[in-house]
Amino acid sequence: MRNRAAFAVTAALAAAAVAVVTVLAVADDHREIPTALTTTTTSTTTTTSTSTTTTTSTTTTTVPAVPPVTLEVAEGADLIGPAAAVEALYTWMADPDAGPPNAPDGLLDHLAPGRGGGPLQVTVSLSHAVLSDGADVAVAVAGPDVVLAVQEDGEDWRIVGARLTSLGLGPWYGDPVRHVLVLGTDARPHQVQPELRADSIHIVAANVDEGAGAIVGFPRDTYVEASYGSDKFSSVNVRSGTEEMVEIAERLSGIDLEGYVLTGFSGFKRLINRLGGVEVDVPFAMSDDPSNAFLDAGLQVLKGGGALAFSRNRHIPGGDFTRSFHQGIVLTAALTTAREAGVGSLPHLLAILTDDAWTDLSATRLLQLGAAAFEVDPALVGNTVLPGTVGTAGGASVVRLTSGADSVFEDLADGVLSEG
Repeated sequence: MRNRAAFAVTAALAAAAVAVVTVLAVADDHREIPTALTTTTTSTTTTTSTSTTTTTSTTTTTVPAVPPVTLEVAEGADLIGPAAAVEALYTWMADPDAGPPNAPDGLLDHLAPGRGGGPLQVTVSLSHAVLSDGADVAVAVAGPDVVLAVQEDGEDWRIVGARLTSLGLGPWYGDPVRHVLVLGTDARPHQVQPELRADSIHIVAANVDEGAGAIVGFPRDTYVEASYGSDKFSSVNVRSGTEEMVEIAERLSGIDLEGYVLTGFSGFKRLINRLGGVEVDVPFAMSDDPSNAFLDAGLQVLKGGGALAFSRNRHIPGGDFTRSFHQGIVLTAALTTAREAGVGSLPHLLAILTDDAWTDLSATRLLQLGAAAFEVDPALVGNTVLPGTVGTAGGASVVRLTSGADSVFEDLADGVLSEG
């Protein structure tokens, strides 16, 4: 469940004073409101015919300090950690003398040009979720600003990305170009989803600087060289595992992949249903018993069962090539649906993903990749399937990639597919 918090950050700077930042009254933590000392010095000068006397008096008063941070936390939530991490980041931005927050050097270098601009007043909403591996992820949204925070492996909360538009700074979510292998197996209910054939195989890419991305599908029968011999790409997942699927995709494409995300029939349907469905423009009417695809042509919202049927149907012109393209359409539709929920929903969406999918990506990478996806315009996501010719090997139907596949991979290296 997504938790939300709202807080205001004021990093008060004077010409010769350092901002003091304190977190107040969070959940059950009742601490006294800090006070500030105000010192006033006055001088009185008296002159006589024989001497001049100067009297200096110093008056010190104690007044309540203005709370620089105020948090409103949902009952039972513990958001002190991520709130303090976000607070430390904004304090570092406002105060040139403040120590750096717990964050990657690349992020600090990216933000450094915007430091020291004076006092900041920032109102932030904070969302948070625990992923299936126990890692905590949080997203702070302050107007146009976005800050990512993670706590994993028992470490302290860490800022792992930010877009501080209010200070004229664009997004930094790690490398600006990202590539991940996305797999869908043909596991039915009650089967072990990660260990069956990978019927859906795509490299999904994003280029944050361009605000664009790409989806490149492999025909499932692509003939590849595996550690145990030649085989269909889809079968490698059964016989050697997902890690070798990633290795083969890297070797074929010449692109370093960050890892994989994998789901099966049941997980896919749950993911789509928990998103509320996806809007898909079905290109033509379908009536197919094996995939249970009975769909009218046109724009419509597909729930889990309908999206799965649309993605599975291969008894159509173009066969597996068209089916792979349709799977790319569903991936793009899911991106569109997620973006409509807003980047503040990202922790909740990642919790859904890790409940119904398997991945070797860390919580930090998942959060960075998710934030990168929110920087991508779905209209600028290219969708294509690698070209190949259908033949046979050992009596089985296979697809041999043609030289045109190398051109697609070369085009994909920057995370964007050029037109045409």
